Amino acid sequence: MTNKKDWDLETLLIHSGRTTLSALPTGTPTVQPIHASTTYLYDSVEALDKAFEGTTPEGEPAFVYARHGNPSTNTFEEAMTTAEGGAGAVSFGSGMAAIHAAILAAGVTPGAKILASKDLYGATIGLFQKVFAPQGVTIVLKDLCTPDVAEVIEEEEPDIIFVETISNPLVKLVDLDAISTAARAIGAVTIVDSTFTTPFLVRPIEHGFDLVVHSTTKYIGGHGDSTGGIVVSATNALLSQVRNYAIILGAILSPFETHLMTRGLRTLALRMERQSQNAARIAEFLQQHPAVAHVYYPGLSEHPHHELANRLLRPGLYGGLLSFDLKEQTREAAFRFMDSLQLCLPATTLGDVFTLVTYPPISSHRTQTKRELQELGISEGCIRLSAGIEHCDDILQDLEQALG
Repeated sequence: MTNKKDWDLETLLIHSGRTTLSALPTGTPTVQPIHASTTYLYDSVEALDKAFEGTTPEGEPAFVYARHGNPSTNTFEEAMTTAEGGAGAVSFGSGMAAIHAAILAAGVTPGAKILASKDLYGATIGLFQKVFAPQGVTIVLKDLCTPDVAEVIEEEEPDIIFVETISNPLVKLVDLDAISTAARAIGAVTIVDSTFTTPFLVRPIEHGFDLVVHSTTKYIGGHGDSTGGIVVSATNALLSQVRNYAIILGAILSPFETHLMTRGLRTLALRMERQSQNAARIAEFLQQHPAVAHVYYPGLSEHPHHELANRLLRPGLYGGLLSFDLKEQTREAAFRFMDSLQLCLPATTLGDVFTLVTYPPISSHRTQTKRELQELGISEGCIRLSAGIEHCDDILQDLEQALG
């Protein structure tokens, strides 16, 4: 038989979540059943005691209590570990819970310094400033999408570096290789939120990153019906820390959500390919539209990080997310446009099979002031669009009538 390690990522994703049950007289299910039990029994208390270590004497996963993990969760974590090429993964009840645990696992303590991209998701910045800063952690927000990123890291000498592969909402890219190289030179732990790219477009661990975070609510789940997050670790040492914090904090993912996430992984490659293709067509359409002032999409040759995207991302695909500025850069114009949409959905999320449109000043960056939004380059006419998998002609027709 062909070794699974030789399979292409697309094949691995499709076969993720295959049951690990041995052959049964009644037949072996192809899909892992949902294990809803909160606790697990053993033949003896001694066996239960050993199960708390997480594995059986034969090296198989052992389960004792749902907060410590269960078979459904384990299946999803193994699938994401394979997809990202990591040492292991830990799932959480949301993307923000995953980010919180990743920062803790990285060793944050009073007096530590976190260097983060100033272009992060608003709630992530809020987590840094409202949770970690009051504990004596220094938070430094800098432009880490610059070619001079190595010099910035060398100057700041942080303990932890946090970035996003593609920023929200202006779709800027970071140079993963330059950041990881500079971080290793000073002994900093690197964390990347790779929600927008998924392992199908880029695998940050291959570029030297320590921890990879996903809001699996988005592209991984992909159908708008489940909420979750995950941290994939490049090393067993960090993995152990993430697992410990998951157990202590209790921000676990339910087996029902886990089942939906694993199902979503099987079609991730197909969806990401279609969404990237649709986003590219939409970006080109908007670029020519008289009601649009500017389009932000790394697939456009005019994008400042187009060449970096060609180097980092899967060839010919630039993701399903883009943003654009209306020529009439007012809140009223943005609301009028969104209220006119008939196919595209005005919703505060992304990565679904539906095409979704949102207004960052009232959603992802709601807590930022007008001045902060201006400093980030987010105008009052900025619209973020997450391309779905509908026929692209229908999406373009809806955008045309709404812009009109």
